[in-house]
Amino acid sequence: MALLDQEQRQFYGENGYLVIRGVLHDRDLDPVRRVIADRVDQEARQLHAEGKITDLHEAAPFTQRLMEVYRGLKRRAIGWNKEAFSKEMYDLSVHSAILDVAESFVGPELQFNGDYWVRTKLPNETVTTFPWHQDSGYYGDPTESYHLLSLWLPLVDVDERNGCMQVIPGSHRWGLRPVDRDADGHHIPTEDIETRGRVETLRMKIGDVLAFHNLTFHCSLMNTSDEIRWSIDLRYSASDVPLKWLERMGLQGFIARSRAHPETVDSWEAWQVKRGLTPT
Repeated sequence: MALLDQEQRQFYGENGYLVIRGVLHDRDLDPVRRVIADRVDQEARQLHAEGKITDLHEAAPFTQRLMEVYRGLKRRAIGWNKEAFSKEMYDLSVHSAILDVAESFVGPELQFNGDYWVRTKLPNETVTTFPWHQDSGYYGDPTESYHLLSLWLPLVDVDERNGCMQVIPGSHRWGLRPVDRDADGHHIPTEDIETRGRVETLRMKIGDVLAFHNLTFHCSLMNTSDEIRWSIDLRYSASDVPLKWLERMGLQGFIARSRAHPETVDSWEAWQVKRGLTPT
């Protein structure tokens, strides 16, 4: 796709978010789905080897297998990063349509931040039902002045039943707000956020992308369906934005696009080295 138009960029600037329809084809997401399916298979086989489950549930579909594997176990998963580190994740993060969206908001000198997450939103799971929060609340106070772009990609169609996203338009202009923490470690605003703005519920299809600012208040609803709501977060910023807090966590990113110096774009092999791995 081409870069987004002025109207779309203006909407994002005023509201702190934008849903872009049909950015990807379903087949563009198949490689990452296979990575996730392989990781679920590894999890099942490990639990089976430990004697914690007796059935690998190999016939269960993508949207149900992890749920069946974990049934009856005290297993919780907020999201996967290192578990999904792969050439397929690299390819998705540098997909031309994804980078066009990121460039439209961040500019032509782009870095991929490295803190992508595959979200394992199982039915009726509280730990993956995030209350209202700003991403910079988790990143740390110094990031309030940065523009850190999140691109949220559903791997299944999403609505209120399986836990779609909600946002409060314009809340990125409120500054970083104070929070407490709940029993799951989630940030909880110390004020009633919903009274300050309008809540938008975002139903989305496979291939749609939600872009939002690091100060935009957003949350996800409870998944009350009988299937897993799989999704992926990708994050980008201008290449001169420091990412020390991520690097300390071992979540090094890479240069994803440079219009001025295209030779500086990192390859899959270079990203592996930055993550402390031997290139494959």
